[in-house]
Amino acid sequence: MALRLVTRLTPEQVGDLMRLFEDTYWASERSRDDVERMLSSSSFLFGVVDSGTDRLLAFARVLTDGVFRAVIFDVVVDPGRRGEGLARMLFDAIISHPILGEVEYLVLYCKEDVVGLYERFGFTEDCQGMRLMLRKRT
Repeated sequence: MALRLVTRLTPEQVGDLMRLFEDTYWASERSRDDVERMLSSSSFLFGVVDSGTDRLLAFARVLTDGVFRAVIFDVVVDPGRRGEGLARMLFDAIISHPILGEVEYLVLYCKEDVVGLYERFGFTEDCQGMRLMLRKRT
């Protein structure tokens, strides 16, 4: 099966993204309206699609100022397709992007269970004294 990278999603692929989110512990409650607003507000989108069916198999997005910071969000791979290098395709595209590859700090946050995955792409837990702080909407 041939795969290709996309930087915009069709309405059908947004539906695929909603199905991918349903299988996560962190995004299963998102509404399509909110996801569509999120997509339109993101700096960069990256998706891996099956060239034959145009079905979205993996996704990530980035917010950035284009100079100092870029934050990767919502990395998700179809559970039935994990281990096939789809995350590698996403991260290769992000890291080699002409803007994102020049940003001073490329940041992501994740749960403990996927730290090993991100370490393979050069991410580290050494945040040079920086701490993640979070404020949740009430």
